[in-house]
Amino acid sequence: WSGYAPGAIGLLYVLIVLPMWFSHPNPVVFVPVDFAAIGLYLLYIDLVTKGGWFLSFAFPVTGAIGLLLTAVVALVRYVHAGYLYIFGGALILTGGLNVLIEFLLHITFGIEGMFVWSIYPLTACVLLGVMLLVVAVCKPLRRSLHRKFFL
Repeated sequence: WSGYAPGAIGLLYVLIVLPMWFSHPNPVVFVPVDFAAIGLYLLYIDLVTKGGWFLSFAFPVTGAIGLLLTAVVALVRYVHAGYLYIFGGALILTGGLNVLIEFLLHITFGIEGMFVWSIYPLTACVLLGVMLLVVAVCKPLRRSLHRKFFL
């Protein structure tokens, strides 16, 4: 157990202290670095416990979430319009990510029954994402919502 605490302290250092070194940290750089540090810590835990779940579960899940968040952060930072498109697509992909997580749980840990719980967040995320895309496409609706919500 003695390796978990230094690993967690190192992970917190990378997540919190390292960006404080810079006066204007670029989140497009630090988000992938954070996910790489999380992946390395999970790999350490897997190797110490001899779990065998890192490559079949933790690596794909961490990588997929890291790619999605890095893409959203990069688009929000460098594209100065179309936030509704960005967040609508991100919501739809988040719903798909829930299905991926459940699929990998079944493959890695041999859980019976396929796609029991992930259908609910998938449905909610797709509905909300499509709603944001419809608002983004329909200019009168977008203007009306801007007036109504004082945006």
